[in-house]
Amino acid sequence: MLSQPRARSIDLDNPFAPLDGLCELVLVRHGEQQLTKELSAGETVDPPLSETGERQVQSVADRLAATRVDAVYSSPLQRALRTGTEIGARHGLTPEVRDTLTEFEPWQNFPADQSPFEVLPHEEISTIFREHIRTRRYEAFPYAEDGAAFRARVLGELSRIIDAHLGQRVVVTAHGGVINAALADALGSGFDMPVRVHHTSISVLRGADTRRAVQSINDFSHVLSFQTHVGAMNL
Repeated sequence: MLSQPRARSIDLDNPFAPLDGLCELVLVRHGEQQLTKELSAGETVDPPLSETGERQVQSVADRLAATRVDAVYSSPLQRALRTGTEIGARHGLTPEVRDTLTEFEPWQNFPADQSPFEVLPHEEISTIFREHIRTRRYEAFPYAEDGAAFRARVLGELSRIIDAHLGQRVVVTAHGGVINAALADALGSGFDMPVRVHHTSISVLRGADTRRAVQSINDFSHVLSFQTHVGAMNL
């Protein structure tokens, strides 16, 4: 890639400024997945898309079809990779898969062959999720992976993508936790989950060197013509 001029900070904030010297990341959450309380902790890591999720994926891919996209990166988990594959197909692109974009695992240290929703007391489950919603922090999950390590791997990967694609627009199909890590970092938020991003929602940020500027957050207008509710297991 030819050397890029250093982007002005004002251009990171300006959605109409050219991409010279900066990278625009289009962060897309995967489509809705098939989740039930009966799934074991291991099975919740990589469930397939639901019928609604497949429809969401087609809708977001159609929406982005007319937008210039220079590269697509994706988590390897099937719900994200399916989303990235459909978006990339509209542009003749194959997603670059990065393990570092996998989702935060709230049950990583729970027995993989057991369902926490069936093994743990209902009150304990309720307390965990109530505390997570109240604090918007991962510390509420006692069986989770390390939150700081999660943020470090996500932000490190996004920085590498930005540095490799100055002057370009890049779609990243990933997960709610991944997108929130990027948004929290760009906004200087102390929350792990400052925004509850919807399935196939689009959030956009611009980056150059260590600078980040958020352009938009959680745009899911493309699903409003057919989706009327969100399942309890699919928030």
